[in-house]
Amino acid sequence: MTKIGVVFGGQGSQYENMGKVFLNHSKTKYIYEEISEYKKIILNGDLEELSRTENLQPIMLAFQISALEFLKTNDNIVATCGLSLGEYASLVLAGSLPYKDALSLVKIRGSLMQDESQKYDTKMLAILNKNEDEVKNLIINFSYPDEIHISNINSPKQVVVAGDTKKIDFFKEYMTERKIRAIEMKVSGAFHTSFMENAGKKYFEKLKEIKFEKPKIDYYLNLTGKKYSEEDLRIVLSKHIYNPVRLFDDIKNMIDSGVDKIVEIGPGSVISNIIRKNFKEVQVISLKNEEEIIKG
Repeated sequence: MTKIGVVFGGQGSQYENMGKVFLNHSKTKYIYEEISEYKKIILNGDLEELSRTENLQPIMLAFQISALEFLKTNDNIVATCGLSLGEYASLVLAGSLPYKDALSLVKIRGSLMQDESQKYDTKMLAILNKNEDEVKNLIINFSYPDEIHISNINSPKQVVVAGDTKKIDFFKEYMTERKIRAIEMKVSGAFHTSFMENAGKKYFEKLKEIKFEKPKIDYYLNLTGKKYSEEDLRIVLSKHIYNPVRLFDDIKNMIDSGVDKIVEIGPGSVISNIIRKNFKEVQVISLKNEEEIIKG
């Protein structure tokens, strides 16, 4: 039997009118009733407005939860993980968190992260064709080693760093001098770094009010890169905001456990591309937009 893992993307691949089809679809409009205050942005907002994390987090999560209504392979889904925000769709799929609670939480999460990001002038930068240890060495030898932070370990060839905008600009020049490719991310803050610690601690107080159920399928944590094993999810999800996302470890451990087909629910196909490059034996399907999701 094919063992399917479902992975959910994070911020950075959004597009204008994302969720417009789901908004009024008979199968999914009930989900969008929970985020009705964002309807105008979904229908008429520009990419800049959509990309503000306080708007993007609930809009993208509603998109991802809606996609679950169209998955035709539910019986074979044995595992799930998500990239940053995508972890909340994983929690819904795993049966740990009702969709209403998930959407309510990310509204708070997005607002806290946006508020915190506005205190600083920061950027995120994806470093390509370097692994975590190599990026750490580059940071150590940089002029401002304490001001560049690893925020995402997406693969052995893609590590994201974040920091003060000027320092990130200098770091990008430092990469260019060494003929290392680096791409700026379309996000509005230095997420998953110490810049977000205050937001994470405030978020923990909100998480205390939420009851999490034990996952019904294997669920992999961004914080550790490992399968859930009775951790307190309130602590995990609050620390997740200001600690690196270990996506590649999640995927590797999922595949090592026997998953041989992965469905990425977007937007975008960043994770699918990572899997195809690093796990050639695994079948990968990328569902990037409403039309692809509805067709299945």
